[in-house]
Amino acid sequence: MSQANRVGKQNARERVMAEKIARQRAERRRKQWTIGGVVVVVIAVAGGVGIAVNAAKHDSGTYLAPVGAVVDPQAKSSKDLGIHVGSADAPVKMTVFEDFRCPVCQEIEGAVEPTYKQYVEAGKLQITYHPVRLIDSNNGGKGSLNGGNAAACAQDQGEFVPMHDLLYANQPNEETDGYGDNSKILSIADQVPALKVSTAFQTCVTKGQHDTWVQDNADQFNKLQLPGTPTMFIDGQQLTFGQQNQAAVLQYFQGQLDAAFKKDGSKAGTPTTLPTAPASAPSSGASSSGAPSASGSSSGASSSSGAPSSSGSSSGTPSSTGSSSGSTPTSSKS
Repeated sequence: MSQANRVGKQNARERVMAEKIARQRAERRRKQWTIGGVVVVVIAVAGGVGIAVNAAKHDSGTYLAPVGAVVDPQAKSSKDLGIHVGSADAPVKMTVFEDFRCPVCQEIEGAVEPTYKQYVEAGKLQITYHPVRLIDSNNGGKGSLNGGNAAACAQDQGEFVPMHDLLYANQPNEETDGYGDNSKILSIADQVPALKVSTAFQTCVTKGQHDTWVQDNADQFNKLQLPGTPTMFIDGQQLTFGQQNQAAVLQYFQGQLDAAFKKDGSKAGTPTTLPTAPASAPSSGASSSGAPSASGSSSGASSSSGAPSSSGSSSGTPSSTGSSSGSTPTSSKS
């Protein structure tokens, strides 16, 4: 074979490979949607199987739930996988499956955090949190696992809420896996005085004492075939955010809370006081877009039982493609 023929065949192979890569990139871009400036990638669901998100690695340590962990019927597990925030007699119950490495979780948290905290403090709402590691599974790394473990370690010290807020406020780029380094998490936690001086907290973080608990949450998340992070339920009803901007997300979210509170009898439970957010975790919600008071009043807020997605449907739970397949948006890659 002549040198020219060899070069020609090599160039042809390179062109085929380049075209294949280009097609793959185009397909990934086709699956991307934007929520408030954050790129969201749809997780494909094939044959009704649901998402198949397996942890990058199963951590084989001893199962150790954080202090006060609870069994959550929404999670359909007999294990104490949840962390409660709010009074037990609050009439409205919310369940959150989240990933501290997930940018869409941060985006939605920023929109609704001031509102849900007001409802919690007014005795209207109790939240059960489940940290999972979806981004670890899709992008590699351990940042989701480490963040969930750190939040659980903070729960042991009675500081779950400040640590939860800090992890979102200081969230690194999902591609860099900044939380894969526990020293970064510990430096962030130093803003909470009780955590800064707690050797038990520091040991818990560095040794990953609640890693298996986080992994079990992730496994249960997969068994439930939940569509992505965040997945949120109010009184068992899965919320739909679609591709709405933050103001619309807040309006819809408040409407769901108000409707549930009314349905539950409009009688609040025991008020509670949440810790003040650390300096680097300011309330990042839409304070200028009609955030409600603890009484639930807000100009322009809807009390309807559902808000339309970008596809215009108010029933079901649309995916970030706008279909009514029951999924909420996720920033993870398929």
